[in-house]
Amino acid sequence: MSCPLCLRQKVEQFDQDKSRHYLKCDCGLVYVPREELISEADEKKRYDSHQNSESDPGYKNYLNQIAEAMLPFLNKKEEGLDFGCGSSKIMEEILSDNGFKTRSFDLYYHPEEALLKGKYHFLILSEVIEHLRNPREILLNLKGMLHANGKIFIKTKWYPDKIHDFSQWFYKRDLTHIQFFNESSFQELSHLLELEDIQILGNDLYLFRSTIEEK
Repeated sequence: MSCPLCLRQKVEQFDQDKSRHYLKCDCGLVYVPREELISEADEKKRYDSHQNSESDPGYKNYLNQIAEAMLPFLNKKEEGLDFGCGSSKIMEEILSDNGFKTRSFDLYYHPEEALLKGKYHFLILSEVIEHLRNPREILLNLKGMLHANGKIFIKTKWYPDKIHDFSQWFYKRDLTHIQFFNESSFQELSHLLELEDIQILGNDLYLFRSTIEEK
């Protein structure tokens, strides 16, 4: 079975629970075999149960903290896309209010396909990358939507390396979380996207950008 990130077949079983298996690739990615994924209909039901409403001050504060960590790395007049924004467009509002025109796309809630044909200076994947059924294909497509020297902000949790800790890890209990990253698999991702400057901006927030100086 090929790794959904690097396509290598050097894979071994990392863990197993009553719901599914977890395989670990040589690149560091831990992932659920694709034949064990829940249906897209069940996935949508899970997302519908999230209480990420615009009227929830706690959720808005959470997104504000992410935006504040990103703002120092954005330049005036840059435009971005919040990919996998969920049911609300709060991040779009926050960044647009700060002078950075931002659009929102979500497969289930805001599926405006025309947005995926645009060009952007920055992309945001906030708690998205762990959900992608075809991460390699989707991320390469997203990279193609970036202007030269564009940036990708990714928020996700790195998995614990020890199997015992992974077995108890709350993050894998969400059946819509189907792959998990660590430093090694992020390095693999950076090479794939040719965005080899990775910076840690805050709590589980990472910036990928090119090491090539803009002309």
